[in-house]
Amino acid sequence: MYAIWLTFSKSDREYLKNVIDVISEKYHAPKFEPHITVYGLINLKLDLIDNVINEVAHNCNSFIVKKSDILQSEELWKTVYIELKMNQQLKSVNENLKKHFEKTLKYEFNPHISLIYKILPKEEKIKIVNELNLKNEFTIDKIVVQEFFSDIEKWKIVKIQELIQI
Repeated sequence: MYAIWLTFSKSDREYLKNVIDVISEKYHAPKFEPHITVYGLINLKLDLIDNVINEVAHNCNSFIVKKSDILQSEELWKTVYIELKMNQQLKSVNENLKKHFEKTLKYEFNPHISLIYKILPKEEKIKIVNELNLKNEFTIDKIVVQEFFSDIEKWKIVKIQELIQI
């Protein structure tokens, strides 16, 4: 199974990775790469996914995403997360992927950046949200394929495709 992620410029990756690592250490949660899941989980051969990723990347410039809010939920994959404002580039990448993968899997795209994966009491999650003071925008410059495992620490990026730099 694979997920397709959008990932960040070097400086934004380091910024977000630091936030994730600090929260993960404090709450004994798994560490992971900062990302936006733009389509997942696809059960196809990697070379088929790879062809689609190449096509999408060659039609997409690097772009900026903006924070809408910092939220928490009962869902593991959205324990505490940065909700993003939908923009034309996010929509376009998702639509292009949907054209190729919708027959295999329907995926509801709600752009966000997860900051921790752990079931926690609501009070703890609200405390994390209230303690965060994050910047408002991040640069996306890669589309990647991540090999999914139920154990988060086994997740592996198996393909990286740079977007056109603007």
